[in-house]
Amino acid sequence: MIKFAHFKNDILFFVLNHPDTKQELDNNIQNIKSALNFVQPDECKEISVTDTRVFATNKPIKKITLFENYSIREVYKERASGNIEVTIKDGKLNKLVKSIQDITKAKNDS
Repeated sequence: MIKFAHFKNDILFFVLNHPDTKQELDNNIQNIKSALNFVQPDECKEISVTDTRVFATNKPIKKITLFENYSIREVYKERASGNIEVTIKDGKLNKLVKSIQDITKAKNDS
């Protein structure tokens, strides 16, 4: 839910993509501030954080779709043989299951 974070004028900004996350992070902001004072990475030694602010952006999230033109269809050999005994008492359902069984047998033979 955190879109990104950045420093500006010794203030650490957290940019979020949902208002509910902002509320949750606002409730825990003191924990974040104390953690930053307790443990500071070597890369951030010259940066002093005076304040931490959180806000949610109103820009919609751009969805990335991979393989948009993906048109390869996976084909596999049918493993069902259709050699089962149909013992359904209802005539309509029995007929339907037998028609499916015939289709499966025809596809298995080809």
